[in-house]
Amino acid sequence: MLSKPQLDAYDLSRSVAGKSLRSACYAPYVSLYFNTLGEVIACCKNESFVLGNVAADGLDQIWNGGRIEQLRKALARYDFGAGCGQCEWQIHSGNFGGVYTRIFEEFAVDSPAPKWPAMMEFTLSNTCNFECVMCYGELSSSIRGHREGLPPLPRVYDDRFFADLGKYLPHLRRAKFFGGEPFLAQENFRVFEMMIALGLQTQCHVTTNGSIWNDRVLRVLDHLPTSISISLDGATAATFESIRVNGKFDQVMRNARRFREHCRQRGTSFSITCCLMRQNWREFGQMLLIAEELECDAWVNTVINPSSCSLYTLPATEALAIADLMETDLAQLAPQLKRNLSIYASEIANLRAHAKGSLAGEVEQLKEDRKEERRSVEGAGADHVSPAWELAGAGKFEEALAEVQKTSENNPRYWYSLALRAHLYRRMGQIEKCEAQIAECIALTPRRAEPYAERAWLRLSQQRIAEGIADAERSLELASAADDSQAAALHVLGALLSASGESARALEVFARVKTLRPGNPFIRVGYGWAQLKAGRPDLALDEAESALGLSAGIPDAIELRRVVLGSRHSLETEAAG
Repeated sequence: MLSKPQLDAYDLSRSVAGKSLRSACYAPYVSLYFNTLGEVIACCKNESFVLGNVAADGLDQIWNGGRIEQLRKALARYDFGAGCGQCEWQIHSGNFGGVYTRIFEEFAVDSPAPKWPAMMEFTLSNTCNFECVMCYGELSSSIRGHREGLPPLPRVYDDRFFADLGKYLPHLRRAKFFGGEPFLAQENFRVFEMMIALGLQTQCHVTTNGSIWNDRVLRVLDHLPTSISISLDGATAATFESIRVNGKFDQVMRNARRFREHCRQRGTSFSITCCLMRQNWREFGQMLLIAEELECDAWVNTVINPSSCSLYTLPATEALAIADLMETDLAQLAPQLKRNLSIYASEIANLRAHAKGSLAGEVEQLKEDRKEERRSVEGAGADHVSPAWELAGAGKFEEALAEVQKTSENNPRYWYSLALRAHLYRRMGQIEKCEAQIAECIALTPRRAEPYAERAWLRLSQQRIAEGIADAERSLELASAADDSQAAALHVLGALLSASGESARALEVFARVKTLRPGNPFIRVGYGWAQLKAGRPDLALDEAESALGLSAGIPDAIELRRVVLGSRHSLETEAAG
């Protein structure tokens, strides 16, 4: 719940000219958002409070219905409880400039029940040629078919919908198109052609992955005043292509410059949008420099799910370590960031607020909200993997096992639930069950890195070192720099190499994984044991102390420190004797 001083500060930061009433957000007064399932919501940040579905409801029924009236009344009371948790969280953090409510404030509101929406946002299809690591099948046909193994989504936007839409289009001041990839969706081109046929000059905005540049795209750009935002989640080909799977960095940058030039000629806006995540925060400053080169603004999407991508689901110590490194980067880049300096500073401030715990409750609530919202059309079920990992991290292995076993076989993350079950069985000493779960996971997803890493840890515990190294190397071969699997593979490989006596290689591997996860205390402990085995007790002690500084009370770190100090005391006693 936001306090009155927070709400007062938020209101002081806003301009509400042209509004006939006060509201925490004007989205339900000015906007409708259509998603790939045919659901209609007020904005893309509130996926849980559904206003209607085009398969059953007409647009008049949705725009003037009871559900939208309920949301309007809640926000008029400054009540964010009807699915508006993300904006409440941003306001709590003091991020008034970046709060999503801002985009709706430019439109006039002349009545508590406006006759027409001023803006419509269309995500009418999941047709997409990319398989971005933070995305899911509802927004990418490629992910749905290849990663999730599910049939195509049904087409829900039929002739009746488009006939209904026809009377709304002339009243729009803005139309936004998302995806999937908007320039691959036939439904979007139907809307474009309707506007062209009606002779409209509605301001359009398309968020695109930047891979498509052809005559159909040029027709839209030539006939409609279209602003463009390119999704760019890396500043180098290696990072970009590991996150935006199937994308080609050079192609996207070439098309970005084409779109930028066309927008300049037409007098429309151009920007880049990025999802700031665990996988690309090191290149965030460089992404902003690309925006400076293109003379455009950059916008940041906050990633909460999947947990493996979110900075906000990291332990506080790791989040704070990343914020420190980003601060150093910002100090070096600040003179070059003319347009986007405040964006970088704001993201660091948000991450620090999370790391210090002031936003912990809000982040947890957002995670819970997202678990409910991110569902497949078949009802594949909620995410039981993430809460199970949290229970495992607290040492509650039996509770974690009970939670992860709720994952249904048609859930896209079922394979991952098997890997987690194997991990839990290993920690509980049930080796045969661990082996069985790993075998089932590999049979289901033979090209995922995680089960091989889990089997490598099992082999280490069994002292079957050569087999473990082979599994760790296989895991590393399959791992992606865009998720935690690379760090996990390197971690176990370093531990196995140290156990095998290959100290030099083990230290090299641990140094690499330490740069990937600078705030992970368990990696520092592993590095410390490797240093001790290599005959470097002082460096081993440094790593033990660093690990305890990041997370006090880690038994392995305490043991490492005890062993180092004990051996040092023995040497001193022997020397004195």
